[in-house]
Amino acid sequence: MACLLRVSLPVRHLRHTSYVRHNRHSSPACHNRHASQAIVYSAEVQQAKMDNKPLVALESTIITHGMPYPHNIQTALAVENIIRENGAVPATIAIIKGQLHVGLSEAQLEYLAQAKGVVKASRRDLAPVMAAKQDGATTVAGTIIAAELADIPIFVTGGIGGVHREAESTMDISADLTELGRSKTLVVCSGVKSILDIGRTLEYLETQGVTVCAFGDTTDFPAFYTRQSGHVAPNRAADASHAARILLAAKTFLLGSGIVIAVPVPEQHAMDGNVIEAAISRALLDAKSRGIRGKEVTPFILAAVSEATQGASLNTNIALIKNNAKVGAEIAVQFNKLRNSSGRSDKIARKNDLDHVTRKFHTECGGGEEAVLVIGGANVDRAYRVTEDNVQLDGSTHPCKISQCGGGVGRNMAEALWQLRRGRTRLLTAVGNDADGAYLQDIAPGLFVDGCVVDGARTATYAAVFDKKGECLLGLGDMEVHNLISIDLVKKHVDKIRNAQLVVLDGNIPQATMDYVLQLCCELKKPTFFEPTDRRKAIKVLSRSQVSYSSPNIAELRAMAKFIEPTHSIKADTTVEEIIELYKIISQFVDFLLVTLGEKGVVTIRKVKNCEPNVQVYNIPDVLNNVENVSGAGDCFASGFIYGILQGMSESSCISTGFKTARASLVSKNNVPSHFDG
Repeated sequence: MACLLRVSLPVRHLRHTSYVRHNRHSSPACHNRHASQAIVYSAEVQQAKMDNKPLVALESTIITHGMPYPHNIQTALAVENIIRENGAVPATIAIIKGQLHVGLSEAQLEYLAQAKGVVKASRRDLAPVMAAKQDGATTVAGTIIAAELADIPIFVTGGIGGVHREAESTMDISADLTELGRSKTLVVCSGVKSILDIGRTLEYLETQGVTVCAFGDTTDFPAFYTRQSGHVAPNRAADASHAARILLAAKTFLLGSGIVIAVPVPEQHAMDGNVIEAAISRALLDAKSRGIRGKEVTPFILAAVSEATQGASLNTNIALIKNNAKVGAEIAVQFNKLRNSSGRSDKIARKNDLDHVTRKFHTECGGGEEAVLVIGGANVDRAYRVTEDNVQLDGSTHPCKISQCGGGVGRNMAEALWQLRRGRTRLLTAVGNDADGAYLQDIAPGLFVDGCVVDGARTATYAAVFDKKGECLLGLGDMEVHNLISIDLVKKHVDKIRNAQLVVLDGNIPQATMDYVLQLCCELKKPTFFEPTDRRKAIKVLSRSQVSYSSPNIAELRAMAKFIEPTHSIKADTTVEEIIELYKIISQFVDFLLVTLGEKGVVTIRKVKNCEPNVQVYNIPDVLNNVENVSGAGDCFASGFIYGILQGMSESSCISTGFKTARASLVSKNNVPSHFDG
């Protein structure tokens, strides 16, 4: 079966934002050009993403426009708890004072439950609401957009919008339907409210390519308050596991359209269809006579129905959303198991949904407590920031501010992994028996293996001189001690390689040591990760042994390809096609490439047997305007990605974790922050 290639657009068309460094010593100034529009994740959602737990998105219009106070806040809290009780993590989505939040605190939920003037935010409203710094409650369509941005595949709501009655003259069709047609989200709902034209809604969903499934032992499509609408759903999901398999299959074939799982209201809470229809008909006539139209129609009719049914419809609404939350959480749990399973037989899904190399490593290592061994350089980084406007490189003395932190690519990665993995990381390096060497060891006690301190040697240092604007004027390095990371030193710690979950190497170690370690890892069947550090050192990995992962930037990747094929011509502009071409040249030496493109994002590319390489392009998730230091961002990104590998995460989750750790580095004065939140 032919393999699917998700992305073939030129990289130059990626959204220009700042997150992962392209130049190893680029200036902080380039990271301050855009205002921040990042998603704010709650602590609970952040932790769930880091731990690869199943997430369920929830809308917020049900709080602000769907129910009166205090029923709205009581229901919102109850729904979130139901999701937690069933093994998933809730992520209620809303815009608060112009900031998009994924996951809300109890105080924020209470605020929305009583706030006045909250805008119902569908696709058309998101940008204006955020620009005006207003409060916005996301509709089904708005929530789907945010859930996709946050990589949450499952969303629970009460009912979706649809084609309104008399739409042939009013053209009133909910944006929910078109959003479902262009999203990849699975939406759990109780069908479509009977205030709408359900038959035409189903036809519209079919036109949009949306998979619609009745849930349970029936094919009847529900009508929100009632279990039957008189229409039959085109498909059926028998249970949560079946629904999860449908979602996985849709992602496997990259369908790019959504799924509706229509769950009938629990029978004991279902209402009489005749009573509901009579109340709706009266309310529609009343709305028409009052000139109520657009997005104000639905809340008006729902209020009228509630009044006509003496509050019974509100009780039904609460009961069905709670039931939907239970079903949605169960689907999320089952989907998470499927997505992270290393033993499923679906070969296509193995190739397209999860990184097979990541899963293989996680399975072989058992996700155990073994340490990661990093072999690479460690140095002290010193920055000299001139405070005068004009710098004269003529021997003049200029006032400056001096800062110092731990540096070295291998050391940075080791410290980041040491924090992320709560100490289960060791660093094999060489430092002098001097003050700088002691300083580096004190940053992360226990990180260095025995024997790294060399008497008579100078600890490596890197010094950078910056002008007042933050542009790097000069870089100086004393790195001779890295040559002492020798084969003999490695041989003293073969047991650590043998017991390692993963071996990470940077380009600073000598060529002979690199060859020895790669050959040893090959014999021991140990996965390896190579960080090139610069163009000249990138070629060190191109020996007889193959590395599992490498994370070059585009300049380093070109240098690697040029070393293998000296006649290869380098393109003037970076495109995905060029990256594929370059990968094919070096693929005999590298299984998986993680190509960092600076503010243009990240491209991953890996082998797929008998097929074209599998390529994914990841845009930067947000923009920063408070950057302190760029020197460690790329190293922290790689460490976050490695952490995801070792946790058995999907490729996209590994990338997301990498972005988060890079972000933490960018806003820290040190190359590696003192801790990673969430």
